[in-house]
Amino acid sequence: MKVHVYGDSHSYLFYGRRHYRHRLELGRPLRFTVTGGSIRAASLSGFRSSNSTLGVREKILSVLPDARHLALCFGQVDLELGYCYRAAIKGEPVDPGTYPAWLLDIYDGFIDHLLPSGCEIALKGVNLTALQSDIFAAAYVSRLILETGNVQLDDAMAQIKPHILGHDAQNAMHLAFNAGLRDLAASRGLRYFDINDEISQPPAGSGKAPRIAGHHMPGAPDHHLADTKATRLIHYNALGRCFGLL
Repeated sequence: MKVHVYGDSHSYLFYGRRHYRHRLELGRPLRFTVTGGSIRAASLSGFRSSNSTLGVREKILSVLPDARHLALCFGQVDLELGYCYRAAIKGEPVDPGTYPAWLLDIYDGFIDHLLPSGCEIALKGVNLTALQSDIFAAAYVSRLILETGNVQLDDAMAQIKPHILGHDAQNAMHLAFNAGLRDLAASRGLRYFDINDEISQPPAGSGKAPRIAGHHMPGAPDHHLADTKATRLIHYNALGRCFGLL
């Protein structure tokens, strides 16, 4: 059984690597394998144009006729990078209270191209943010947004830093997006899952503001989850449970 997974770079932990089954002690044979693609810098905002340079829409639509299970994992790039880019670089009046709804409207429009379909489709919610320090967040976001330009990092940070939301406010925007995505999936007859209960401490829903647990945080300056056996198992098992394959 194959499950097609397409998402931004944060989805890379779904895909197998050499000795994947043995390393994760998944047993033999695998209940399902994962295929598809993790597309760096893929954003929901890019779904609005059929002329996107990444061709994300086209990649997904091309596998739809043959796929039995399809999971879409988008939104993290828009929330962590796109928000600051629109506010700081493009000067748009973005609001963290309404930005998730704007993204979800784009997602909803793309789903029009997927339905009706004989394929089971799931929408994965975004992870909580790994950008836990305002200074680190400003530096990292600045490098990613302006990496192709000639602006010096200090100048970029000065431009970006006023628009960094802060850790808990950023996570609140992620959770608002997920709540809306869950409702969108239900309204369209699609499946929904996320992994925040498994990666957060205190767990989401505890009444306290959840944050990514330390053992899932990267040791290097990065905004992705740590690539560990435990984190990969969380991804594999959550995907399998969502489609009733485990």
